Amino acid sequence: MDQIFFLTGQPRMGKTTAIKEIINRIGPDHCGGFYTKEIRDTTNRVGFTCVTLSGKCQEIANVNSTSTARVGRYGVDIDSFEKIALRAVQDSLKLKKVTVIDEVGFMQMLSIPFQRMIHDIVSSARHIILGTVCVDRHPEIDKIKELPGIKLYSLNEENRNSITEAVTADIIKVMKREV
Repeated sequence: MDQIFFLTGQPRMGKTTAIKEIINRIGPDHCGGFYTKEIRDTTNRVGFTCVTLSGKCQEIANVNSTSTARVGRYGVDIDSFEKIALRAVQDSLKLKKVTVIDEVGFMQMLSIPFQRMIHDIVSSARHIILGTVCVDRHPEIDKIKELPGIKLYSLNEENRNSITEAVTADIIKVMKREV
């Protein structure tokens, strides 16, 4: 049964914006998990914050970080990411109908516990998952994208709104089947 919905596409294409819109359309009270928010100075993206749907917030990457874990120009605080994201997903799996995981990307894959958790969740297909996954090739992420039961939507400027509507409709169908 298809109940794992991942958006993919180039950076800054609106994947997180689409996730937030889908959450609003299906009802925030049905959703748990996390999304990733950019940190910007006046003109540039300088980092990322992990925001749980329950309202907790934690910086997880920054260009000024001295962390030895790096993805591109960002130092990644793996411990902070794990503390907030793993807990948000675990709580959501227990309490909510839809678990949001934004994003399954290079930074997040630095966390071995996160890798294991994502693979277990996706392999078991017992929960509705709404997430984003990076478009670039990555051995562990590619394995996840290729698992059966994944519905992968490629987002671009032209189809952003129609994909948001389609994913919302697909999730609502699954939620009605589970009642």
